[in-house]
Amino acid sequence: MQEFDLFASRQGEPCFYRIIGISETYLQEIQELDCTLAGNSSYLRINEFKILSDKNQIQHYQETVQEYQKNYPKISEMLKLYHQSIKLVNQTIEKNLLVSVFFWYDNYLKEYMQQTGRKKLVCSGKMGYKEYLFCYFAYLLGVDVLLLLPEGDLKISDILLKQSQAFTTGRTEAVKIPAYQKPALRPQAAAQKKINTIHPDRKKQNTELSYEALARLAKSVVMISVYDRNGEFKGSGSGIAISKDGYILTNLHVLSDGDIYAVRLENDEQVYPAYQIIKYHTQFNLAVIKIDRNLDPLRIYDGRNELVRGQKIIAIGSPMGLFNSVSDGIIAGFRKTENQEYIQFTAAVSDGSCGGALLNTYGEIIGINTAHVIKGENINLAVSYKQILPFILGFLH
Repeated sequence: MQEFDLFASRQGEPCFYRIIGISETYLQEIQELDCTLAGNSSYLRINEFKILSDKNQIQHYQETVQEYQKNYPKISEMLKLYHQSIKLVNQTIEKNLLVSVFFWYDNYLKEYMQQTGRKKLVCSGKMGYKEYLFCYFAYLLGVDVLLLLPEGDLKISDILLKQSQAFTTGRTEAVKIPAYQKPALRPQAAAQKKINTIHPDRKKQNTELSYEALARLAKSVVMISVYDRNGEFKGSGSGIAISKDGYILTNLHVLSDGDIYAVRLENDEQVYPAYQIIKYHTQFNLAVIKIDRNLDPLRIYDGRNELVRGQKIIAIGSPMGLFNSVSDGIIAGFRKTENQEYIQFTAAVSDGSCGGALLNTYGEIIGINTAHVIKGENINLAVSYKQILPFILGFLH
């Protein structure tokens, strides 16, 4: 369903969606959403809301509800909507609502809100006005919220329902949605085995390529022009073909200011549009878009030998909009931050090169060009294939 992709790639203001009913691929779509956002520490899926039954806990929240309200001023907006939707509300009913909301906040959102990155919350299970208002509270805090309603829409006030956007798909039916389990990254050995068989028509290179042959691989590197929803040009970057089916890898920051992306390829006069980000990883600064065209994908390095300083490399991208420029250099070093590994290289790159390919002399992707130091001379960084490989495995076949 397109709504799952839209939720996964949502940029800009926070969203509050309801998906009503199921499709033939409903559970598969949920699993794919989990896989897409698995590397994001700010992703949370609630399968069933916990029931507050412990007397001591109930007493605690009843005694501290006013303190919570002081700490979370956004709760007043939620209460205002609640009073608009339900006419007969007394202090006891309101307090019971707040006890449940703050109980769920402590159990689900408190630690989660400390994480960095775009926050996304998916909820399913038994849901009424209390659960809905909790989700609305999360939305007010800047969280993207998606409600899964396979059995039909909620039986609550229209005033409440108008706060979220509904998507109806397929039939309504009771279905057991499995609890979220964070998918584990595949072992490196398994990843290497996968890579060796992903493009059977492209045999593994056993000999180094000439610079002329490496430059011809630019046909698999694209230029991406970025536009906002009004069609205003915001900038450009580069991308790498990773699948015959039209999937393109780039940097997330290349796409982050846009709503529409126009893709150009070598020796093709047509411009191919892409309207959404299929998958992204905030920490790795990686993203995938798709165009309606067959592509000639580049091979990802399989890690058979460690990369070393002084190793020759080729960078392909579109610096300053100069379509598919090719430059050469060497690996200058390796830089690490928390959970991230960069390749420092000397090939010339500029604004617009980001998202382009960093290749070894066998024509394999060892990194994606990601940053350069403006005041430095040829001090450039690429996200390593070690991060790229697990991120794009699902698109390689």
